[in-house]
Amino acid sequence: MKNVLVLLLLAGTSLCHAQTWEGGLYAGASVYSGDLSPKVIPHYANFANAVGGLMLRYRGDGIIGARLSLHYTRIEGDDARSAHPQRQLSFNSRLMEASLMAEWFMIRDNFLGDEPPVTPYLFGGLTVFHFNPYTQLNGFDVELQPLGTEGQGLEGYEEPYSRTQLAIPFGAGIKFKLGRRSALSFEITGRKLFTDYLDDVSGEVVDYSVIYEEKGVTTAQASLPSVDPNSDPPPQQYFRRGGSRMDAYFMIGLGYTYKLSRW
Repeated sequence: MKNVLVLLLLAGTSLCHAQTWEGGLYAGASVYSGDLSPKVIPHYANFANAVGGLMLRYRGDGIIGARLSLHYTRIEGDDARSAHPQRQLSFNSRLMEASLMAEWFMIRDNFLGDEPPVTPYLFGGLTVFHFNPYTQLNGFDVELQPLGTEGQGLEGYEEPYSRTQLAIPFGAGIKFKLGRRSALSFEITGRKLFTDYLDDVSGEVVDYSVIYEEKGVTTAQASLPSVDPNSDPPPQQYFRRGGSRMDAYFMIGLGYTYKLSRW
């Protein structure tokens, strides 16, 4: 009976030790992939931007955990530095996201609830993000979504796209125990998007004359910068600005976490 009580006490201690809340900071870099990005992977580094964020992590039984993350970054693309300089399209966008993810730590805590010094992990979940692509026209920053550069809102075209979207984040990381309460994580994250308008460019076939007549010179210029909208008469042509594949963005960075509670 005494041995049973000792085992129950040790098991209870292990269970309590295994449950932790951690808060922390994230810093790294983001990069966009889409119609205006390079076709050669090493060139993506030219479009990397800083990421800052906060995280709150819960680790349950030493294997499964959950995490809430908030990130802020900027994404960009530019034909002049990519695969189609003759097209002359470009965009910038601030991007904010909130993610709720499950984490699977691939090395279990020991019987006393102590974490191993190095732990690889996988994660995935759901992200809500907000973006707002803009470009420069005649020296001014112009928001692209309200223009409807691919005829959005006109008869026979799609409705204007939402600048708030859902995504599925997924990735892998490795966590290094720094001390009794602190840790450093290195991770790479991708996101499955459900929009092709992160850069305001899709595979929609557009009639330039309709854009010019229905939406005006500014929209025509933003839609197809390689054409002079002031030519008389304006050109009448069908064109496709980009491809049909969904856009994406990725993050790589470091997270520093500190145990807020342990019981």
